[in-house]
Amino acid sequence: MSDQRAPEYFADLISNVSHANGVFRITFAEQEAENNVSDTVRLLIPANQLQNVMQGIANAATEIRDKMQQAQAATGEADATMGSPAAEEEATEKKGKKKT
Repeated sequence: MSDQRAPEYFADLISNVSHANGVFRITFAEQEAENNVSDTVRLLIPANQLQNVMQGIANAATEIRDKMQQAQAATGEADATMGSPAAEEEATEKKGKKKT
């Protein structure tokens, strides 16, 4: 394994998602000013791997959240910025809508 680190990019939103020739292209962007968005990097994912990649990200986010909640419970601190991963919140909202 190489000692060289992968480049890092800051992105706080997804500006575009497209699909062509069996590849999803996800463009990440950064909100620079009130109405100014600048593309940061584009991620290319083979369509047959998209579900695995998305599930991996969701699982990692859940694991990190759980570890942070355990650490906060041990120290008695609360962090107002902690929440549920968006996919989990969306699933909860859909369940709530189906019951009504």
